[in-house]
Amino acid sequence: MTSLNIMRKTKLDDYTTPLYVWKMLLDYLDLDKNTIIYEPFYNEGKSQDYLGKLGYKNIIHKQEDFFENYEKYNYDIILSNPPYSIKQNILKILYKIDKPFVLIMPTAIISKLYVKNIFGQDTSNIQYIIPNRRMQFEINGYNQKRTPFDTLFFCYKMNLKRDIIYL
Repeated sequence: MTSLNIMRKTKLDDYTTPLYVWKMLLDYLDLDKNTIIYEPFYNEGKSQDYLGKLGYKNIIHKQEDFFENYEKYNYDIILSNPPYSIKQNILKILYKIDKPFVLIMPTAIISKLYVKNIFGQDTSNIQYIIPNRRMQFEINGYNQKRTPFDTLFFCYKMNLKRDIIYL
């Protein structure tokens, strides 16, 4: 049994990022349309379609265990809405990979000690993009009516103009 399957038996972490959230992020980032994007957390599998609608065609998005497969792909950036229940483990691996990434995370990530423990005292590569409204997500094909907490875009090695950006 993979680690992802174990996680799904204990937590409800299968939320899909809607098109408007991807658009909000990518309008700001203005990535080259040929950028190879790795979206490792499958959820309902809609990310590839949504990113494709925004003009991105080089997307790696497969229903497989991130922890067993993250080393087998060649990509430019990771964009994802990972399962929050295992975010510390994900951040440890992403720090080890040392490639640019943007993750949708709860705003509480800003104050977590484990971020300092993973990334060390030098947080110069960490930046945050804060949306102008609470993001709503999809589950089982439906828009979630109300997300109970605020989220932001946790960015690493993105070389943004400022460390905290308000949309």
